[in-house]
Amino acid sequence: MAADAFAVRGIDVDVTAGGVAGAKEQAMAEAERVGFRRLLERLTMPADHVRLPGGEAAQYVRDVSIERERSSAVRYIATLTVRYNPVAVKKLLRDSGIKYAEPRSRPVVIVPLFRPQGGGRPVLWDDPNPWRAAWAAQGTGGLVPLAVPAGDTADLATLTVDKALALDAEALGALGARFRTGDVVVAVASVNSAGTAVDVGLMGAPGVLRPFETRSYPLPDGDVEAGQRVAALDIAAGFDAAYKQQNLLAFDRAGTMGTLVPLRGLEDWLMVRERLGGVPMVRRWEIVSLSREEAALVLHTVGEPEQIKAALASAGLALDWNEGYWTMRLAVHR
Repeated sequence: MAADAFAVRGIDVDVTAGGVAGAKEQAMAEAERVGFRRLLERLTMPADHVRLPGGEAAQYVRDVSIERERSSAVRYIATLTVRYNPVAVKKLLRDSGIKYAEPRSRPVVIVPLFRPQGGGRPVLWDDPNPWRAAWAAQGTGGLVPLAVPAGDTADLATLTVDKALALDAEALGALGARFRTGDVVVAVASVNSAGTAVDVGLMGAPGVLRPFETRSYPLPDGDVEAGQRVAALDIAAGFDAAYKQQNLLAFDRAGTMGTLVPLRGLEDWLMVRERLGGVPMVRRWEIVSLSREEAALVLHTVGEPEQIKAALASAGLALDWNEGYWTMRLAVHR
């Protein structure tokens, strides 16, 4: 899922040239330039956007795919997806001295619950649920991968409307476990009494990433479905913005952290290794000693200690300062 952060979808092009082949070639080049700028802005903070490097976008492109297209003898119109090379893009930003955020490895599960206008019973897995459709239609691109359950029989058995509204920890945990994450957000949408806006509330357990608690989105010409699509896109961008603020890689803050990791056997160690591999602020680590009861590690990190602690916590690793040294423990399985 994280690799999707380097794919820019929904790039619209409309080019007229001397012939359709030339128009298509120009359109592809334009999509690569537009997508490259969008990608760099996605990875970095707004304050740094004026300093973003230009460069030749084509050298960072991995592939281009066509979502929709039509053409005439001299005109090419399409919606394209451009995927970029993560290694090359990150090197460009590092060489330019610009902080960026690595994509988050674990998804946030979105539970889209819709309250019909007029006070009807909230809808979750039943159809029609235009709020769930709005989320399902937008794909998984972004720094924070977002997962929308399909609403199959397993989902119906795991989480009911009442349990979602009550933030039932056991039910939400079971739903998140199927996506290998502990982060589940119940997104409740309802149309206001005047029919002019959709009101959205984001609910979750303490510590779950949320860009806001409540927000209202106007409905263009009373179009509920269009308003919900806009809301879903804005919230997805909000997840990225909130994540970026906490997870910028500051390469001028590189350092090492020696830490002891209590273990209960080989399975714990394998899980620690897997979770460390999903923490961008830990660039690498070295084993000083390893037994069935304990591992002594040196972590090579970038960022401030509090940022590193937060990043480790999101991966299910609790880092604490304990009388002169760091200890790192497996948190509850996420």
